[in-house]
Amino acid sequence: MPFEFAWSDPTVQRILLTLVVLLVAVLIVRIGRRLVPRYTDDPARQYRASRLISRTTALLALVLILALWSPRGGDLLQILTIMGAGLAIAMREVLLGLIGWTHLVFRGTYRRGDRIEVNGVRGDVVDIRLQHTILMEVGGWVDADQSSGRLLHIPNGWVYQYAVLNYNHGFNFIWNEIALTVTFRSDWEAAQEIMLAPARQAAQIVEQQAAREIRDLSREFLVHYSILSPFVYVRIVENGIRLTLRYLCDVRKRRGTEHALTMSILRGFKEHGGIELAYPMVGVSPMEPPQFGPIPGAPPPAEEPPQPNPDLDMVRPIRTRPRKNKKRKAPPKPSPPAADPGPNDTNPHEGPADEGAEHRPPGAST
Repeated sequence: MPFEFAWSDPTVQRILLTLVVLLVAVLIVRIGRRLVPRYTDDPARQYRASRLISRTTALLALVLILALWSPRGGDLLQILTIMGAGLAIAMREVLLGLIGWTHLVFRGTYRRGDRIEVNGVRGDVVDIRLQHTILMEVGGWVDADQSSGRLLHIPNGWVYQYAVLNYNHGFNFIWNEIALTVTFRSDWEAAQEIMLAPARQAAQIVEQQAAREIRDLSREFLVHYSILSPFVYVRIVENGIRLTLRYLCDVRKRRGTEHALTMSILRGFKEHGGIELAYPMVGVSPMEPPQFGPIPGAPPPAEEPPQPNPDLDMVRPIRTRPRKNKKRKAPPKPSPPAADPGPNDTNPHEGPADEGAEHRPPGAST
C-alpha cells in the first residue's frame, strides 16, 4: 500500500520522530513552568527556574534531533564536539563561574562570614551561589572599614583572574598603625610612653586569643609571629619626629580601636603640656619692592617707534577744502590840506606841491 511504503521510508520516519521530539519538548516546558510556582513564591526565582527549564529542554531536543538525522554515530560525535567548542567560547564566563563555585566549595578560598577584597571590591561574604558571590560592601564612600549597606555581586570566576585578599581566614586579627608627628622641641620619649600605655591595656584582651589562633594557623601555613605586643617606631622626618604605633586588633573593630586609642593619646598629650603636634609650615618674610632705574654706564634706551593704534586706523579722516584768503583793498589815504602860498613863491599860478611827491624834470610825462 502507498501508506505502508511511505512509512517504511527512513526520511519520513525521521520527520515524524522530529515532530514528536518537538511536541514533547513543548509539553515539558509548559508543565515545568506551571509547577515552578508551587515550590517558590519569589518572582525572580520563578523567572530563573522557568528560563532554566526552557533552555535545558531546548538543548536536549536539539541533541535528539541531531542524533535522528545523523546517519552514523561518528558524525554525531563530531557535531557534538563542534557544538561544545562553540558553547564553551560563547559561554566562557558562565563556565568559569561554575568552575569557580566548585573551587570555592571544595577548596574554601573564602567562606560565608569572611571579609575579602577582590579586584578592588571589599566586603563581607553573605552568600555563595553557582555564578556569583554576594558581598556586603565595606568602604566605598564610607571611610575606614565599615559597611556602606550595599550588596555587591561578584563573579565566582574572579578567583582565577585576580588576587583574593582574605582578612580573617584562620586568623581574626590584623595589624593597624597610628602615626603622629611631634615637633623637635617636644618630649618625644614621653610621647612614646603616652602612646604605648592605652595600646598595652587593649592588647591584654587580644594577645592570648591571637597567639592561640597563630599556633593553629602555623599548622596549615608557614606563619610565625614572635611579637604580638604593641610597639612605637620612631623616625625623623622633615617637620619633626614621627611616632608610629603598631598594634593588633580585631578585623571588624579597626576603626573603633583606632578612635579609642587616638582619644587617649590626645588627652595624654594635653595633660603633659610639653608635647606639640607638628605640621607643615611656610615662612614668608616681607620684601621691599624692587627699584627699576637707569643702570650706570649703560647707553640710553632707544626710542621705540610709535605703534599703530588699530582704533585710530578705523577712523577715516574728513577732508576739507582750504579757504582762499581774499585780499581786502586798503582804504584811500586822506589828502593833506592845501597850504597857503608863501611870499617867496614866484609862480602864482602853480598850486602847492604834494608832500612826498617825487621831483620830475620839466617836460617829463606823467
